[in-house]
Amino acid sequence: MATEKLTTDSDLDFRHELTADGQPLCARMICATLDLIANKWAVPIILTLARSKGAPLRFSELSRAIPLITQKELTKQLRALETAGLVGRRVHAAVPPKVEYWLTDLGLSLRPVLDELGKWAARNGPRLRQPKQDSPQSEAAE
Repeated sequence: MATEKLTTDSDLDFRHELTADGQPLCARMICATLDLIANKWAVPIILTLARSKGAPLRFSELSRAIPLITQKELTKQLRALETAGLVGRRVHAAVPPKVEYWLTDLGLSLRPVLDELGKWAARNGPRLRQPKQDSPQSEAAE
């Protein structure tokens, strides 16, 4: 069976395919979503905000809840998630400034997706093949 080579962006558009419940499936939209959330910090931020059950969290609370993230990276990720419409932001006129963040309805709608992805990863993660790092065979293949 020959493998087709994808040559254009339209080759990535699988809207003619359907999900199990009959919804159109578009690889480009899935990739765009994964590009947004598939980084080191987006999922921990989303899950931390989801745990607050709709209550806004201050920047400092988020920073304490995710201790390994730098302030610069937390700011960058929150801005990206806000731009995408997943996170809401409110600035209160106060000294020092008080900024609160929460998941929008769109952001909250990601929670069941992340829950299912987490279940899938727990079941299948150990079976996934991890890329070999610095192996002689991978260097020879390049």
